[in-house]
Amino acid sequence: MVKDNKFGKNIYEKNKKKKMNLKNIFKKFVLIDLLLTILIIFSLFFQNEMVTIFNESINPQNYMSDMIIFISLIYLIIYLVSLYLLYKFKPVGKQIYLFVFILGAILSLLTGTNAYGPIQYVLDGLGWANTGAILVLLYFSPIKKEFDK
Repeated sequence: MVKDNKFGKNIYEKNKKKKMNLKNIFKKFVLIDLLLTILIIFSLFFQNEMVTIFNESINPQNYMSDMIIFISLIYLIIYLVSLYLLYKFKPVGKQIYLFVFILGAILSLLTGTNAYGPIQYVLDGLGWANTGAILVLLYFSPIKKEFDK
């Protein structure tokens, strides 16, 4: 076995600990993503009245509203499944998460103009940042090898 001259520890053991630590960090990012999703959903029920009035005046109810709700529910289910698969390091979870991210970005562009209260604004920003961290870890870190097994 190769020894590290400074500390006398086995390099293999050090790399293994780093990998385990990275797995724990990744899992925490996935759990944070789940928590932020739950908080965003709950914050929708406690929206400021002015924000609600503004959104209703900009986007009046139409025949597409029910379809958007249905698509959003399907999107949410697929998103939650992808988080579970990522947490368990299943290879298909990586592809589903990327697909859901791209689909979510497209849906955001297609939903039109919306206003957010300050809490939703912060939660949404944290959600996008957390998603970016997950994608970086998935595709540009040693954690990507965990999905190749």
